[in-house]
Amino acid sequence: MSYTSVFGGTTIFPSDVSYLSIALTVDTPLEWPLESSGNLDPAARIIDVTPDASGRSIVMPDATLTGAGQTILFNNIDATFSFFVKDFAGNTLATVTAGTQWQLYLAATTTAAGTWRVFRYGASTATVQPSALAGYGLTVTGSTLSQSSPVTLFNSNYTSGGPDRAKTLVWTGGVGTLTLPTTSSAGNNWFLAIRNGGSGDLVIAPQGLDTINGAVSLTLSQGDSATIVTDGTSWYTLGLGQSAVFAFDFTSINLAGASGNYTLAGAELNRIAYQFTGALAGNVEIVVPNTTQQYWVSNNTTGGSYTLRVRTSAQTPGVLVARGSRAILYCDGSEVVDAETGGIATPIAVADGGTGSTTASGARINLGGTTVGIAVFTAATTNDAWTALGVAPSGTVNGGTF
Repeated sequence: MSYTSVFGGTTIFPSDVSYLSIALTVDTPLEWPLESSGNLDPAARIIDVTPDASGRSIVMPDATLTGAGQTILFNNIDATFSFFVKDFAGNTLATVTAGTQWQLYLAATTTAAGTWRVFRYGASTATVQPSALAGYGLTVTGSTLSQSSPVTLFNSNYTSGGPDRAKTLVWTGGVGTLTLPTTSSAGNNWFLAIRNGGSGDLVIAPQGLDTINGAVSLTLSQGDSATIVTDGTSWYTLGLGQSAVFAFDFTSINLAGASGNYTLAGAELNRIAYQFTGALAGNVEIVVPNTTQQYWVSNNTTGGSYTLRVRTSAQTPGVLVARGSRAILYCDGSEVVDAETGGIATPIAVADGGTGSTTASGARINLGGTTVGIAVFTAATTNDAWTALGVAPSGTVNGGTF
């Protein structure tokens, strides 16, 4: 006989119930069919269980009310949640995880808890149909499972989600945006592969406060590709491949009317050469991500005598780039550094192409100048030069006119 659980019903059961299906939404006690009051679920021979959350329990009946040899097969048909099987005294007999089957039989009935023997089906050797295991990132090849990363082409802005796990997305449009799912909804180890096969930049945009490689977004130029993965908190790229054609590129940013902080974002990120133009309305600080990157900056702004500096969010002050000038800067991951003057020690030795001195007189001596030579070199007039040489000026004999 089979029975579908109707908790609180008044059905009278025979001494043996073959099958029971339980939607496990609360801790559920069982009773022996022969002792049934109709208020509890019967201890059937086979019980399919669908828990709605982990931690639910099924409690076995009083062992003293039946005889040894009672047997029950518990089958957890849920794909996510586990449940406990406990004896009448509340001791855990088995933890039935999602998709597993456990057999219990009663060996002794001297106590209400009884003595139960427990074993799991398929714990040693089992035959599973590969098609039943295939899912995101897995496909069936003959009688085995293989890794899978199906390719999907897209040419309009797209927000990815759970079903995109393990996919390879290829951008084929112009300028566009791929919005990632929130890290909390994707969960630890969710990933996808992405390639920009289009004709414009593709911006990879996390949601909310999520970041990718510590930045608010990532721009893939044409030919760039990466695997994007999350730990459930942040996004990271693995094997970020950038086309050699775009190893050095240029962007111009108009700062007309700007004042205060200007944070690089979207397609402005991950460039090399930056030209800033426009009439400023105040001093401007260009804020860059805390990632290793070089910045070739040209300050072509106008407007008053306002300054332009480049810095990371925590750096104070930024590096000044004078109006009308250019600078080569780089970020070491924490702050922006002026690469043009860093690491040059003075004075530069003669052997390294310098003078070995910080003064003109010292430089002349270090470069081999003699007393006479230096006097001639520094002579202000012709007569001073003749005097240094110790000879009469031209047109005189022993200092007189001839």
